[in-house]
Amino acid sequence: MALTTFDGLGRTAAMFLVMSLGLASPALAAPETYGFDKDHTEVRFSWDHLGMSRQSGRFHGVEGTVMFDAEKPETSTIDVRIPMSSLATGIPALDDVLLRKPDYINAEVHPVITFKSSEVVVTTARTANVSGDLTFNGVTKPVTLSVVWNFSGEHPLAKVNPTYAGVYGSGFSARTQILRSEFNITRSIPLISDEIRITIEAELHRK
Repeated sequence: MALTTFDGLGRTAAMFLVMSLGLASPALAAPETYGFDKDHTEVRFSWDHLGMSRQSGRFHGVEGTVMFDAEKPETSTIDVRIPMSSLATGIPALDDVLLRKPDYINAEVHPVITFKSSEVVVTTARTANVSGDLTFNGVTKPVTLSVVWNFSGEHPLAKVNPTYAGVYGSGFSARTQILRSEFNITRSIPLISDEIRITIEAELHRK
């Protein structure tokens, strides 16, 4: 009887252990690798124009990899590349000046902007400060992005568009601010502001 009771307790304990491990498995999951949905990702920048208005432009064609761990966001990493050729202000003549004048952006010499994260500090369940190195116009400076985690799950379009069937997506918004003079872009300061505000809207697909 004692052996039977012991065996029963052993089986019960084993089942409990398996169930516990099963419930805990999401916390043990490895970070997931994401790539950018280029059609739904943009980096927008804005500046003060003569004190009269705030003008803006944007970059498309964002490339790179995000390693995102929803259970442990502080272990996540970001490695981004933005081609200067994707710059667009809506004014072709201004785009040409910005990309080809040495005292603005020397895009022929420095054709890519990069950002590589170094630290993620979680601030709430859905927000974090992501610090890293921004390399722009041949200069590397530390910046911090204020990031909001908007969504993770089956792509919302999967229910109506078979193209997205089986696609797992995540979405983020972010913002930061830089001084363009720190990246050797000094022309027209202070008539055109030194301070540049940057906002990012990114949709990503799990690889």
